[in-house]
This record gives sequence, structure tokens and C-alpha cells, in this order.
Amino acid sequence: MTITGAHTIGKARCTTFSARLASVGESAKDTGFLQSLQQLCAGSAGSALAHLDLATPATFDNQYYINLLSGDGLLPSDQALAAPSGSGAEDVAALVADYAFDAALFFDDFAASMLRMGRLSPAGGRDAGEVRRNCRVVN
Repeated sequence: MTITGAHTIGKARCTTFSARLASVGESAKDTGFLQSLQQLCAGSAGSALAHLDLATPATFDNQYYINLLSGDGLLPSDQALAAPSGSGAEDVAALVADYAFDAALFFDDFAASMLRMGRLSPAGGRDAGEVRRNCRVVN
């Protein structure tokens, strides 16, 4: 869950968050946010790009988690992290709140998560993987 904090920088195509656009009007909490995204995506055939973090798009910070608490998570999978429902979801939602209110905690946990992820080996052993030039095509 901590590694999703990387979504504090970057962009996503409208097609990746179209499910969020369909929920305009369901929650007064994020209506303005979703309406602005609808305007961005209208007429773009889904190819327009939106910042994953509209508040501080070029800064690596904990704003992503603050956005989730206010209902302004761009991707449906991100926004779901702040909604406690299901097994263990309360723990995840509590961690979202912890990171939103304590940037140092997020930075420390994120660094540790990146180190753990860097130690992962590909399935089948160390030589079984490849670094792709284009993520969608095998070299």
C-alpha cells in the first residue's frame, strides 16, 4: 500500500479513470473534482492526461494521501484505499490517514518499501527477467 504513494507524481489517461467519472453526483465530497475531470476528458476519446495529484503534481510529497482523504484520488483503485470496507480495509484506511498527517512517516515507509521491492527477483530466477525498452513489448 505504501508504494502507491508514488502516485503523488505522474499522469494517467482518461481511459484509466473513466469509472470515477461515472460517479459524478454520487458524493458531494468530490463532485467539483470529478466535474473538472469530465471537462478535461470530454471529446478527447480518452487520450487526455490528468495529473495523478492535482495539488502538487511535480512534487514528491504526501499530498496523494491528503487527496484520498478528501475524495480526490484520481484512480478508482487509489480512492478505494481510503474507504474502509472489507477484510483489513480499516487498517489500510488508517494508514492512509497516518501518511496524510505525517509526511516523515510516509517518506520513511516509502524508502523502506522501495528497498524491499528492489530486492525482489523475477519468477524463475535472477536471469529470467528483462528490462524492457517499451513496457508493452517483449524485447
